[in-house]
Amino acid sequence: MWFSKSNFPVDGKCALIIGGSQGVGVDLAKKLYKNNCSIILVARNKLNLEKQVDSISNLVDQNSTKHNAKITYIPCDVSEYDNCLTLWKEITTRGYDPNIIFCCAGSSIPKLFQDLTPKDLSSGIDINYKTALNVIHAGFKHTQELNKTKLPKEWTKRHIILFSSVVSFFPFIGYGQYGPMKSAIQSLSLILRQELKPYNYRVSCVFPGNFQSEGFEEEQKTKPEITRKIEGPSNPISGEECANMIVDQLSKGYDTITTDFIGWFLGCSVLGMLPRQWSFFQVIMSFIISIIAPILNWSIENDISKSFEKK
Repeated sequence: MWFSKSNFPVDGKCALIIGGSQGVGVDLAKKLYKNNCSIILVARNKLNLEKQVDSISNLVDQNSTKHNAKITYIPCDVSEYDNCLTLWKEITTRGYDPNIIFCCAGSSIPKLFQDLTPKDLSSGIDINYKTALNVIHAGFKHTQELNKTKLPKEWTKRHIILFSSVVSFFPFIGYGQYGPMKSAIQSLSLILRQELKPYNYRVSCVFPGNFQSEGFEEEQKTKPEITRKIEGPSNPISGEECANMIVDQLSKGYDTITTDFIGWFLGCSVLGMLPRQWSFFQVIMSFIISIIAPILNWSIENDISKSFEKK
């Protein structure tokens, strides 16, 4: 409920953050660590991870008796399944047992479909989908082995937070490398919510709009003009603001998380089986969108035709 703040307790918990060397993963780590949540940062770049751990650990007084959270890092390319098996074994060996799993890794290369390279296509699948799929599957199997003497309902409560994108609500030209994989994450969240609930898992899915990050800056270098036009003027929010909104909505018990009004509005057009936010208003907006959608599609297709004719 909008007035609740108790549905995402982090004090004394442990969070595994995939994609924790930059972007919103770092901002989430900072916020959780300051609230006494132990953090495990995972990414491919060891040097960046070391820098982030040093920076985050200095945010609190290490001598404080009220703060006993720990922070560590594990370099790992989680797009490779075997690496994920090793990752979970390493986590257990170090004495950690994550209650919260953030799958933040993602990378967009906005280009026209004809301009995408085979490497671009592969990275879209690896970074935007397999990083989440592999970690969750390997992690669940690992936890299943650790709890083989327990009934599913006796398992420790855990929370998976997957990161999709507003583009999965409204895929359009220029996002052929990115949008389909983020739609796959949305679909995966629905399936995991059904399959893992008996094992005491909560599954949430975040659909962020634009936020300031290294990745956002890289996107601007290849983004086609027609993509910019359809997307419209975009003033990205800070990564810190994005992290605050995500934690706030998780605390209120929402499992479909958007970070701006546009995201919420576009989400109304594809309600389907997704958990809802302000569902009464979403149903009304969905009806309105269904009426104006043909006009919007005509306008977009007209802009695309003019762009290609000009080119």
